[in-house]
Amino acid sequence: MKRTMRLTGAWFLEGEGVNTEGSQARIAIEAQVPGHVHQDLQRAGLIPDPGYRKQADECQWVEHWRWSYRREFEIRRLEPGRPVLEFDGLDTYAEIYLNGRRLARTDNMFVRYRFDVSGLLREGTNELVVRFRTVTEGIAGKSHGGGAAFTSERLFVRRMQCTFGWDWVGRLVSYGIWRPVRIVFEDIATIDDLYVYTKVIDGRGASLAVAVETSRRTEEPLRLELAIADPSGRIIWQAVRRLTGGKLDLTADLTDPDLWWPAGYGGQPLYSIALKLYADSELLDERESTFGVRTVRIEQPVDSPGSAEARMTERLREEGEAWDANGERPGSGFALLVNGVSVFCKGANWVPCDPFPSRVPDQHYEHLLRLARDAGMTMLRCWGGGIYEAEPFWNWCDRLGIVVVQDFMMACGTYPEADEQWTDSLTVEIEGAVRSLRNHPSLVWWNGDNENGMSGNEEDTDYPGRSIAERITGRLCAELDPSRPFQPTSPYGGSSNNSITIGTAHYTGVLLEMIDYFRGTDMRDYRSYFAGLLSRFCPEFPMFGTPEIHTLRRFMSEEDLADPAYDMLEYHTKNHPGLANCSLFRALKTLADKLTPPSVTTDEHVRRMSFVQHELTYLVMEAYRRSRYYTGGLLFWMYNDCWPASGWSLVDYYGYPKGGYYGFKKAARPVIASIERNAEEGRYAFWICSDEPKEILGTATLRVLSLADVAGAPSIWSREIGFTVEPGSSSVAAEIPSVELDVLLDDRHVLVMDISGSFCEDRCVYFSGLPAEMKLQPSDVRIASLSDRPEGGCLTVAADRYAKAVLLHGPYVFSDNYFDLLPGEHRTVEFRRLSTAADSEAGGGTDIELFSWN
Repeated sequence: MKRTMRLTGAWFLEGEGVNTEGSQARIAIEAQVPGHVHQDLQRAGLIPDPGYRKQADECQWVEHWRWSYRREFEIRRLEPGRPVLEFDGLDTYAEIYLNGRRLARTDNMFVRYRFDVSGLLREGTNELVVRFRTVTEGIAGKSHGGGAAFTSERLFVRRMQCTFGWDWVGRLVSYGIWRPVRIVFEDIATIDDLYVYTKVIDGRGASLAVAVETSRRTEEPLRLELAIADPSGRIIWQAVRRLTGGKLDLTADLTDPDLWWPAGYGGQPLYSIALKLYADSELLDERESTFGVRTVRIEQPVDSPGSAEARMTERLREEGEAWDANGERPGSGFALLVNGVSVFCKGANWVPCDPFPSRVPDQHYEHLLRLARDAGMTMLRCWGGGIYEAEPFWNWCDRLGIVVVQDFMMACGTYPEADEQWTDSLTVEIEGAVRSLRNHPSLVWWNGDNENGMSGNEEDTDYPGRSIAERITGRLCAELDPSRPFQPTSPYGGSSNNSITIGTAHYTGVLLEMIDYFRGTDMRDYRSYFAGLLSRFCPEFPMFGTPEIHTLRRFMSEEDLADPAYDMLEYHTKNHPGLANCSLFRALKTLADKLTPPSVTTDEHVRRMSFVQHELTYLVMEAYRRSRYYTGGLLFWMYNDCWPASGWSLVDYYGYPKGGYYGFKKAARPVIASIERNAEEGRYAFWICSDEPKEILGTATLRVLSLADVAGAPSIWSREIGFTVEPGSSSVAAEIPSVELDVLLDDRHVLVMDISGSFCEDRCVYFSGLPAEMKLQPSDVRIASLSDRPEGGCLTVAADRYAKAVLLHGPYVFSDNYFDLLPGEHRTVEFRRLSTAADSEAGGGTDIELFSWN
């Protein structure tokens, strides 16, 4: 039977290079594996925390030193079997030595390396050394004319691209044994791979394909025993097969299986398959894997002539001519079908949780993914400048029903497709990534890269990344994972590959035009502007905002917070390379200055910059949901953060929701109310948008309220209507001519739509001008009651008059935030503390503050 010796834990780290004074220097300290050099240096007090203030600049010397990890371990007795040394992750250019003999050189952070160390391992003390070359040494002699965002040397380096510096994380290039290392003593035969996927689901049940790969060093007959257990653990299928070669393919038929569904569409039952390999009665190896019974495919129907979709395509092409050059070609939709059911994809882009991903604890994955599920997200996209995430990420996505689009790790550049050494390494990487992830039901399709081919189109033969997609990524996906779709690049489809009417489109590709809109207009039409930014499927929609003040205090000083120039906040926002005259932070500040009331303090201004992310995230998600039949989904850029930053994410580096998270959560509820003013048609449309898999019935109450009203004051206009909405669709429940409502709506009145039914309830509040123009009266908003427990609690907020943008502030995760209250209303909000040490220290007592615009 296979045996394992783990080599994680305490190691010894040595470094040599030029110090800050320009002299040769050496460092020798204790280290931890898995880990990165920066982590060990910080623990030893040799570098400051690179996340605090501008201290990342003080850590840049680390990437220019050579680093070596060393560990001694004891072998009491060399037992029978082949010893194999396994590294799950080396970052990146390493030389491996066992007892003084070099085993190999490595060049890829994403590859799992295995080395037969027969004859090298000895009884007694053994020494394992891993010496890392610098990135500069690793790419020495390489020349490539391809361009890249931010920096071009990263194109040759098969490691996490974003930490070479991006517009949301500083440059933090590190080295290390970043995933576990072990010695495995293999028997005469081993199980190399086990793959299960659903071939078909029909009225009789489900047919599964099971593929097994083994290695053997014997001529003896071998036997495989397989068993599938249902989600309760009951064995429902078994097979015994004689193994004559290295591979076995067979079919397992299940009767009346429990299907795996995305969150909101059904449950997430997980089956398990157990595999045992025998020689006679001796167990040689075993493996177990979970899987879900489900099918996935992408549907791209062509717009029918004269249809509502064709009319929308025509309108979008007229309004966004610079973004869509498809001429008379019909538009085509883009929808994900799971088990034959169209799933509206609501979510965001996932990036690495840390610049040193070895230190991300399993519970942080659970926290972030539960937050995503709680916000109504059905999809995350693992972006192509990060990493192939760890098993805890995938296991939680499987359990929670969050479907995942996985990019291969190439982003925003023209990679060296003609370099044989580079493509050989990439091929090994892609095969390993596909094999390691393909059993997860949450994984629904692969993207060849992120934005490398964005300026090309389907007819081009040589756009950046196409050769890789045809020769490597696409080919291997077709061979190794035939159950899932593959897209050559993201975005993809139409002319160019960033078409808003065909395929998928990244609105980050038109970020500069959006910022020109912020800066160059009075934004009085901002609702219709953002509602018009539609596409057939949007894998990236940019929407930035600041974290809350309690988060900013973790990575900057009080003096930094009080700085009217916001120098530190701008440093932690970073910048987009295309913005020469206006940084991302200045664009956000301009946005807040135009949409929100003037700020008295810098703290208040920061809260305003968080509110605009809430406001616009809500508006865009609401618009996509109204266009449910035209568009198949919307993913914001981005969900989480890689370091202490202020910018794109909906959830900050420490795991606290930002304003955009709460805007998303409100707009992503299973059933929402939505008000749209259509100036061209001269009407107000009152929408019901439903993701429920069944028909819903309810009542909508429409009212015009005065901002000065107190509880019980009558509405100046009202109407009540009943509605019925078909499964998974959006429809207009009522239309009111603009002339009837425009005369009532001014800077002192709001239009309110409340809906209720068996689905529960929702509300939409519409103000006709800019939010900054609201003539608000003192609301006496207050925390009316609060109960506190060690892990969290709940509170009730009340207001006498209309309260705008009620913000609960403190180091907690709130179930709701940035909400409005009508006169006399109460709202109960749950809150909880995070479980990290820093959050426990911050959680002594309930220090919740309450803010609103009035």
